[in-house]
This record gives sequence, structure tokens and C-alpha cells, in this order.
Amino acid sequence: MGSSIRPGYLPSPVLQQIEVTTDKNDPNTSVSNPDFHFLPSRSVSVFGGQVVAQAILAAHATVDPVLDIHSIHCTFIDKTDPKQALIYRVSNIRTGNTIANRLVNVFQHTRLVFMATMSFHRFEKEPVLKHNSTFLSNFPSFEIMTPVKRSDYYQMIFQDGLKENDAVLLAALEVKHLMPNPTDLQAEFGKLKDFFKETPNIPLAGTGLSKTYRFFEESLRSGSLAKVVAKAPSATSKIIYQYIKINGELPESPGHRTAAFAFASDAFSSQLPAVLISNKNLLWITSLDHTIYFHKPFNPCDWLAVENIVSVADGGRSLVEMRYWNKGGELVATAMQEGLFRGKPKAKL
Repeated sequence: MGSSIRPGYLPSPVLQQIEVTTDKNDPNTSVSNPDFHFLPSRSVSVFGGQVVAQAILAAHATVDPVLDIHSIHCTFIDKTDPKQALIYRVSNIRTGNTIANRLVNVFQHTRLVFMATMSFHRFEKEPVLKHNSTFLSNFPSFEIMTPVKRSDYYQMIFQDGLKENDAVLLAALEVKHLMPNPTDLQAEFGKLKDFFKETPNIPLAGTGLSKTYRFFEESLRSGSLAKVVAKAPSATSKIIYQYIKINGELPESPGHRTAAFAFASDAFSSQLPAVLISNKNLLWITSLDHTIYFHKPFNPCDWLAVENIVSVADGGRSLVEMRYWNKGGELVATAMQEGLFRGKPKAKL
């Protein structure tokens, strides 16, 4: 790509997972290095986010560097062998003045395992239309979020104590989330209950309220109870709030930044429906397709606020929408992922 990392900064560990080698004589062909294939826990295939990321870099090698990817639509077709290289073949569908379109087919030997269509656009700094979704006023603060690993989600789903392989994702990503903790919630309500027993119901002059009520009101609004209640969504809520960032530093090229983000966007998505929805004998989870819209340039090495919404889970499939805001409160990317769920007995694809 020709871009370097700023002096004094450590390169991101994710780089070895997203890099591909592009053929000097044929820029439309790139190859992965099997030594750096990431095989997630409970999977027999190369991590889907890695394949998406490498496809982005393979396509970027064929377009003008001034163009940024603005959308990618991916389909996972067949399982992949982590021990075999992935061959990325890029087709030039169209190259215009401000828009370029590419089709990326990924093979292992002669078998097609993945395909993606991508669109690139010259970002307009003074657009004719300008609007951005307002950052959620009720988005939980960074301070009350707790660190989470991908394996934590799997234990919430399967509760089998199986040791997970988290090393690659722990090195590459840092993630915090907000989930209800019934024990903490009951403890806080217990403290309030004790307070009500011990505190006289003293009226506050001119307010029509009592001292006890005022304390309860303030606790709900800004005290420790507020922080705990914020972690407990309603029974109908199918939302998980997160903060996520890439560890280390990335080259200042649009390709590396969008590829690294794509890698991260697949790390905590397919499991979300099973985390939020009770299931019966769930055995297997995988991704069917993944779509990302990049609304404006951003650096995924900075913290991004993420709202994950499970729209539907039915018929063996689910749809999750993920919206990403930067620290300035701008919506910078939207991702959609369709997952496949299988129970016992396991059904084949």
C-alpha cells in the first residue's frame, strides 16, 4: 500500500491477520498466508472477518488510492481449510471518475468459498447534502462498561466451560460492553430497602416530597443504582451496547483502516442473537453474509461506540444491525450480518 506507521507507534497485531500478498505481475490476484489464518473457537473455518478484511485489501490493490470503499456485500459460501492459502481474484466491474466497482471471488484450489461486491467512492468534503444520525442520548457511558471477550459470549450461550481460543482477538481488539448483572442489581435494591427502613420520612419544605423520596429520585437519576439499572435492559430489549477499538497503530491508508474495521465488525456479531434470546439445544452458529456501509473516513484504533440490534431471529436465521459512532458523535459505519443457527440434531448446510 505504500503507507507507513507513524514513528514511535507500535503496529497493530491485527496487521498479520489482514495482510495479503498481491501478485506483482497480476494485481488482480492476491494470496493469504496460512501461517496467520485465525481459526476461532468452535469453528472449522478461517475467521470470516479475516476473509472480509483480506478481500478489501485485495480489491484496494486494483483501485486508485484516492478512492475509499463505501460499501461491501459479502456472502460466505463454503467452509475453508485454515491450512490452505486463500486465493483472492478481483474482477474490475467498472472504473469511473468517482466510483469504482469490484467483484472479489475467493478460492481454495478450484472451490469458491466466498464472494464480495465492493463499491469505492471519492469522499466529498463539501457534499450537496449533509446529515448524520444524532448520537443516542441514552447510550451508556464508557465508565460503566465492562471488558468482554468473545469467549465470554460463548459461555453465556453454551455454559459448558469449554476453554476458548481468544489469543488473536485479545491481541487485536479491545472491547467493553454493557450487560445486565442480576446480582449487582439485587444488591443495590437491597441497599435502598435498608435505607428506607432506617431513614425517617422527613418532608422537604416547599416541595411536597419527602427526604426519602428525594434520595430515591437522585439514586435513580445519577447514583450507583442508576449505573446498575442501566445495565438491565427491558425484557423486550434485544440490544447490546459496546465500545470497541483496534489495538496498536495502523498504516494511514484507507485500505488498512477499513480492512481492520471489517475484521473487528465480525468478532462480536454472530453470537448476539443467542446471547439475548433464550434458545433450545443450540449447537452451532455461523455467518451467512456480512454487509458494511462506510459513511465517512475514521480510525478504528480510536474507541467507537456500537449499538448492536437484533432485528429478527426466526427460521434458523437471524439479522443483526450494528451502528458505529466516533468520539465526535458521528455515525461512521453501519454493518448488517445474517447468521445461521442449528440445534440438535445438527442439520447440514
